[in-house]
Amino acid sequence: MTAYVFFLITFLINFYFVYRGVQGGIELLCKIAMPILFIFGFILAARVLMMPHITDGLGFLWNPDFSVLTSAKVWMAAAGQIFFTLSVGIGVILTYASYLKKGDDVALSGLTAASTNELAEVVLGGSIVIPAAFVFFGAAGAAAAAASGSFNLGFVTMPLIFGQIDFGGFFALLWFALLFLAGITSSVSLLEPAVAFFSNDFGLTRKKAVVWLGVILFALCQFPIFFLGQGVVDELDFWGGTFALVLFGTIETIIFVWFFGIEKAWAEIHHGAEMKIPGFYKPIIRYVTPLFLIIILSFWFFQQGLPVIMMQGVPTANQPYILATRIGLILLFAAIAIAVRIAYYRKKQAGEIE
Repeated sequence: MTAYVFFLITFLINFYFVYRGVQGGIELLCKIAMPILFIFGFILAARVLMMPHITDGLGFLWNPDFSVLTSAKVWMAAAGQIFFTLSVGIGVILTYASYLKKGDDVALSGLTAASTNELAEVVLGGSIVIPAAFVFFGAAGAAAAAASGSFNLGFVTMPLIFGQIDFGGFFALLWFALLFLAGITSSVSLLEPAVAFFSNDFGLTRKKAVVWLGVILFALCQFPIFFLGQGVVDELDFWGGTFALVLFGTIETIIFVWFFGIEKAWAEIHHGAEMKIPGFYKPIIRYVTPLFLIIILSFWFFQQGLPVIMMQGVPTANQPYILATRIGLILLFAAIAIAVRIAYYRKKQAGEIE
């Protein structure tokens, strides 16, 4: 019951800021939350780096194991993570790009966003969780913690560590505040594309769009909440937060460089830019990036696709819930496709699309 109350509070906070709009809500939240997040992150990283034998923990994390590069699952997870964290492949970055002015510096904004994000995730994130787990639980314990997933790392492993250090309660407070701020800034930003779709393509006011979206999402949230233990959230995370991002990111890349055209794309990137992207990036964007993503998808289908689809390794008791989740995702995708089609023909009839 307590967890559900906090879900309701978090849900309402999300829609409060979305209801206030992009500048008065989402931007305001990020201006306040992001500096606090980084301050907490640097404090936690500094505390972890002062632990005894922390260099061994950093070595455990950063010394590469090249054997894992033969696993398609690793490549898919890495691609899905970078796409999710940069809001690529889910329409988020496209929505916010539509709010830019024609002369805004896209190149510098992209570099700043990617660099800041990687500072938070790779430098700060990589300096806290796994090295600390290694110090307290050893190599085997750290590996087991990492294999248990990000949820267990954040909400099981780290509390155990905080319980064994001086002023652990204070650092635990900073840790969970950091996780909350990281989560709320991400979830709020993810809601904007849906709000923009309802308001722009169906003629709803922003407030009505937010209310309708809130009702729909509240209903959809109940299934993963009450069936968390049956693997529903993990299933949603893989298909929605990993596979679909890589698939749609690949499609977006191909459309951008091959249908829109690399020359037009290059000109758009540099329009209003104060920095010039090195010319060798042009063939990388045009050839290497789409080919690399296609190889990752093909590699995954060849190595892991069938076992995942057939639910191999999934406990028998969980399989009905996994199947129901997949059916729900297919129905949701179909509903979104129908809504897009309706919106397209509405605009076409109104003369907004030739």
